[in-house]
Amino acid sequence: MKILYSRAVSDGAILKDGALGVSDGRFSADLSGEVLDLTKYTVCPGFIDMHTHGGGGIDSMKASEEELDKLSLHYASCGVATFNATSVTASLDDVVAAIHRVKNVMKKGTSGAVLNGIYLEGPYLNAKCRGAHDESLLRAINIDELKMLVDEGEGAVKVVTLAPDLEGVCDAVRYLRSRGVKVSLGHSPATGDEANSAIDAGGNIAVHTYNAMAPLNHRNVGLLGMSLIRDDVYNELICDLIHVCPEAIKIVYKCKNPRNVVLITDSMDAANMPDGEYMLGTLKVFVKDSIARIENGALAGSTLCSNIALKNVVNTIGIPLETAVLGLTLNPANALGLTDVGSLQAGFRAHLTALDDDFNVVLTMVDGKIVYDKR
Repeated sequence: MKILYSRAVSDGAILKDGALGVSDGRFSADLSGEVLDLTKYTVCPGFIDMHTHGGGGIDSMKASEEELDKLSLHYASCGVATFNATSVTASLDDVVAAIHRVKNVMKKGTSGAVLNGIYLEGPYLNAKCRGAHDESLLRAINIDELKMLVDEGEGAVKVVTLAPDLEGVCDAVRYLRSRGVKVSLGHSPATGDEANSAIDAGGNIAVHTYNAMAPLNHRNVGLLGMSLIRDDVYNELICDLIHVCPEAIKIVYKCKNPRNVVLITDSMDAANMPDGEYMLGTLKVFVKDSIARIENGALAGSTLCSNIALKNVVNTIGIPLETAVLGLTLNPANALGLTDVGSLQAGFRAHLTALDDDFNVVLTMVDGKIVYDKR
């Protein structure tokens, strides 16, 4: 296949008036075969949503295997080619059941975006910063439990969130990293020293930066401050302009190498759905004006789609397009240790997203196959 473009964005650069070859599901130098003309649109690597709880009326943790496949099509409509099904705090039995469903769907494959694995957000969080997590189900860190969860996943568990102030966190981080699992840090009032120790142990992802963290203090910068000054930390950001105001987003981009900023949706099943009452784990969620909150008023994930996050970062925050696109492509790929997605370079999997001038998704390709087409 030969894909024609007028403007493409990849690896932090804008490319003009060129062509991409696709062979055997990967980008290649071979420009033979059918022609796909995308010259009317902006072409990007397929987006990666590494932290999302659902969308289109489907909760990724409760979803059946068939619903997880339908969920992959929702993500494709947002320009996403790769996603992690993300859990919320629940009983261990429910967590294990969700891991098994994700594992099975990973083996079968999906009709839309690729299911990369499961991101376990909870139950090892601090109740003081629990957000929309059921306090009664939070647990102390237990390495035997973590071993069981990783074993049950057989490679499906990709990221685990830990609160860096909890007892035994550094040993748990080192254990998870030894098993090839990435560790994100958050839902915690951790001090700077506690955060630093957990980062040194290998916890190098800050969970939805600002949200469910102690605010920055000039005598103790906490997890927030440490995540902003450490060059080895990836900072997740929910850029719906509700969870984090534009000025706070600008601060992250001024503090961090832009290659360490990851745009996530943290979306729940209400994404692309009407206002109303939903559930996130065991908690009721009320969505009004597309803003999701639990009964006590705390934000409960978002109703964001990845293409809108990109639009907000470019149009409202003023980040150059080629820099902003990194947050949905190469940066999450690097944070997750994925070496063949996130770029339009030859040899990478042919995941591609095409956007119109208003950031609407017009086409999504996964492994060289068009899975969403609104041209």
